[in-house]
Amino acid sequence: MKRIVLFLTAAATFAGCSTDLDINAPYKDISVVYGLLSMRDSVHLVKVNKAYLGEGDAYTFAQIADSNEYHGEDITYAKVFRIGPNGAALDSFPMTDTLITNREPGTFYSPDQHLFTFRTPLAQVLLSGIRTFLYQDSRYELRMRIKGNLVTSSTPVVNDFTISSVDQDTANNASRVNFMNPVGGGYGQYEFNWNSRYNGKRYVLSYRFRYDEIRGDDTLHKAITQRLATKVTVNSQNIEELAVIMNGESFYSTISNVIRSDGDYGSANRRVFMGLDFLIDVANDDLHTYLTLTEPVSGIIEDRPSYSNVTGAYGVWGGRYFKNVHGKRLSGPSLTELVEGQYTADLHFCSGVDPGSPNSCN
Repeated sequence: MKRIVLFLTAAATFAGCSTDLDINAPYKDISVVYGLLSMRDSVHLVKVNKAYLGEGDAYTFAQIADSNEYHGEDITYAKVFRIGPNGAALDSFPMTDTLITNREPGTFYSPDQHLFTFRTPLAQVLLSGIRTFLYQDSRYELRMRIKGNLVTSSTPVVNDFTISSVDQDTANNASRVNFMNPVGGGYGQYEFNWNSRYNGKRYVLSYRFRYDEIRGDDTLHKAITQRLATKVTVNSQNIEELAVIMNGESFYSTISNVIRSDGDYGSANRRVFMGLDFLIDVANDDLHTYLTLTEPVSGIIEDRPSYSNVTGAYGVWGGRYFKNVHGKRLSGPSLTELVEGQYTADLHFCSGVDPGSPNSCN
C-alpha cells in the first residue's frame, strides 16, 4: 500500500511539472563544405555554409542568408594546394569569396549566394586532345580557417578514360548505332563499351536524342536525355572493361512516350533527327560513397550513416569527370524504324544528318 501511495504521489508531482521539451542545444559553430573538382574546368567552385538551428520553422531560417552564410571576417584563410606523388605541395591557389546572382528559387535563399572560387591555368593537353586544368597524377588539398577552426580535405583527380573506337567513331557507316536485328528482323541491342581509368569509381551512362522541330519558318532545337545505367568499378586503381547494353525497343518506346504525337505535320511541319550523343559522368571513390549513402532507401532499413571526408567540418571534397560522344548516327534500318516504326511513325521524323538516304529530309 505504501508503495502505491508513493507511486501516486510521484505521478501527481510529475503531472504538475511542465511538459515543454527544449530540443535546441546551446549554439555550436558547425561548418559545411562542398567542392567537386574536374580537371576539364579552369574555374572551380567551393560551397561553404554554416549549420543553423533556431526557435521556429527551419524552412523560414533557410530563406535567410545570414542563417546559412558566414561573414567575410569569419574566414581568414582559404587555399587549395596541388600535392605531388611524394606528398610535397607543388603549387597553391587562393580562393576568392564570389557573389553568384543566378541561384534559382527553392528551399534556400536566392537569387544571391556566396561561393568560393579558384582558378587553375592550363595544365596539359591529353593525347585525345582534351585540355585539362588539373594534373591527373596529383591530389588537391583544401585548407581553410573558419572562425579559428582549421578545415582540411584532400582528393585525387579522376583520370581521362578511353571509349571503344567503334563507339567513339561518328563518321564511319560501319560504326553507326544499330537497334535492329540483322538476322530474322525485329529489335536488337546496341552495346556501348569503355575502359575505366585511375580514380574513376562510378560511371553513369546516358544518351541524348537531339532533334529539330520545324513549324513553318520556326525551328526549335530540342533533345531527350535518358539515363541508361550506372557501372561501379571493383577497384578504382585498376583499369577495367565496362559495357552497357541498350535495348532497341525500349529506345523507340521511350521516344514515343516523351515526344507527343501531333497530326499537324507535313512538308512545312516536321521533326528532324539531328544525332545521338552518349554522355558519361564519373565520380571518384569519395563522391561515390556519398552518393551511395544519400540515395533513396528502397529496403526496410531507413537509417543511413552520415558521410564526410572533410576534417573540421561536414561535407564532401571529391573528384568528378565527364566525357561525351557527340553526333552518333543511326544505321539505315534503325533510321527507317524511327521514321516508319510502330512506336514513332506518328511523330513524323526524317533525318537531317543523312543526305541522299531514303529517310532524308531533303
